[in-house]
Amino acid sequence: MNNDNNNNILHQIPSEARIKKELKRNLFGKRLFCPHCGSGQIKKYEKRYHCKTCRKHFSLTSASWLKGAKLPLQTIWLLLWAWITKIPVDQASKLAGVSEVTSRRWYDKFRNNLPKDKLDNIRLEGVVQMDEAYRGSKNSKYSLVGAKQKAQKGEKRRIAIKVLHKSSVDRRDAIEFISQYVVPNSIFNTDGAGIYKGIENWWKLDHHCEYHNRWEFTLTSEIEGLWGNLTTFIRRMYHHVTESTIESIVEEFLSRSMYPEWFYTPSTFLEISLIKVKKLKRPEWRGQYQAKKKRKKNFFLSIPDFQFKIPEESLTFVPY
Repeated sequence: MNNDNNNNILHQIPSEARIKKELKRNLFGKRLFCPHCGSGQIKKYEKRYHCKTCRKHFSLTSASWLKGAKLPLQTIWLLLWAWITKIPVDQASKLAGVSEVTSRRWYDKFRNNLPKDKLDNIRLEGVVQMDEAYRGSKNSKYSLVGAKQKAQKGEKRRIAIKVLHKSSVDRRDAIEFISQYVVPNSIFNTDGAGIYKGIENWWKLDHHCEYHNRWEFTLTSEIEGLWGNLTTFIRRMYHHVTESTIESIVEEFLSRSMYPEWFYTPSTFLEISLIKVKKLKRPEWRGQYQAKKKRKKNFFLSIPDFQFKIPEESLTFVPY
């Protein structure tokens, strides 16, 4: 893409000053302060800031996961917009005027800064469907174990997927997954695989199974369709996936399925991904930074009947 077309596209996104204002609000709040000492005595030097108290330099990007970014903020914003709208990697690189390697690297950075705590605390209850899938090439195979809660009208989707870096799933893997994500006393629907046989003896469940070789797909239709949605998402957006990146891509797929509000605009994603800088308490400076307090020395003159309190400055030296 030539520079003229690239500049026209950049005019459609916020100015660099507005993006900096957005970053400042998400990282520091209403007032900018030094992330090293917490002082509010800040002076701006071009694109960086200088703290007058601790004499250290910092920038808006150095206090977040944007640290080390060499691209202009407008280009980063454009790549972020392309990522949240699920534009393929190769198309995003042409749109932003960067290489496909750079575009893929920034997609990885966005994906790796999704909030992970909500995904770890997923619990499935009610009617739950579970299944396993096998993916990968001849030399690099991995397995997927997944479960989906049947959502009622008005409820959010609840899905859990775990990546296993091996070519098969055994009973121990299934029990470990169930004990982590499925609430006891749930209605548990699976296919007729041997790893689920007698699973109710290991975890308190109301287990129902069906056999696909008999053309039974009623109980597990939603979880079976989930694997197709995941495969379509990977092919359309990333074209291919490696064993080292499959876990983060699965986390992105889960986040998009359960928390679509995170991906409305680049601003909403920055709000949930940027961690506010904690304001440190300024330490009590010693030595050259703090003047020593001068204590007034008083002299007491004792006489049997009463006492005198004479300040030091009122005394004079008399030679002898």
